[in-house]
Amino acid sequence: MKRLNENNCGDIMSLEELQKIQLKMLKTFADFCIENDIRYYLSGGTLLGAIRHQGFIPWDDDVDVNVPRPDCIKLQELSCGHIGPYILQKPDVFSPYHAESWRLYDPSVVIASSLGGTSKMPVYYAAFIDIFPIEGLPSSKINIWLHYFKLVCIRKLMRCSTVEYWSGKNFPAKIFHLVAGPFAKMVGYKNWYKWMQRIVAKYSFDDSELIGVMTAPVHTTEEIIRKQDYLEPISVKFEGFDFCAPSNFDVYLTQLYGDYMKMPPKGKQVSHHSFKFYHYRESD
Repeated sequence: MKRLNENNCGDIMSLEELQKIQLKMLKTFADFCIENDIRYYLSGGTLLGAIRHQGFIPWDDDVDVNVPRPDCIKLQELSCGHIGPYILQKPDVFSPYHAESWRLYDPSVVIASSLGGTSKMPVYYAAFIDIFPIEGLPSSKINIWLHYFKLVCIRKLMRCSTVEYWSGKNFPAKIFHLVAGPFAKMVGYKNWYKWMQRIVAKYSFDDSELIGVMTAPVHTTEEIIRKQDYLEPISVKFEGFDFCAPSNFDVYLTQLYGDYMKMPPKGKQVSHHSFKFYHYRESD
């Protein structure tokens, strides 16, 4: 998949247009999974939207699904990197859009995004669905804590290796980037990325009693769940279609959001992303 830039940004797209495209992507992805006996589950804000709104959270601009790591690998092998008109990208530091998880991209939509508030320069890539691998976890609480702590540290250093020394959303972040920046840049983004990918896949999904997602940038230990309570799928409605959800969705959503059926205050009914969306156009 080729890199995109500002010249590929055509007419700006409304949130409603984007959600219709994302719904079509999700339906195509889910149909492929069902046809090929691949386990998937709506997750994060998408699952919350299904339970509370029977569709998108009105201000949401992305789609999240969780897939057990063995099924992610199966998905990649069976699809050969394409599901319908969409491109399936595995975690790969050498790809143009190296995400920490799998993603399904729609090249007809261009996203312009600032880099998490650390840069005023936007980056451009195709619209996507996040496919987060569900990983196995160690059995003891202390080992789980150490596992996540190591991952969080590496993620911070990985991102630190790509930004300016005095950057960040607040003063502690600026100090961290200033102090850790030289070391992080010396090791290099690609090496941090490869190390992170080895850590998240360290424990076998099939052999673990506890499972969790480790590549979601927002949540960490909140997504830890008992495998036997999670895996049996149930059907939920999302924008009029049936999709798979974990059987213990109430426990899962409570861990992530607390009283998840309660609407947030008006001031917080906004996307947590800094995205703008455009119809794709060929550059000159």
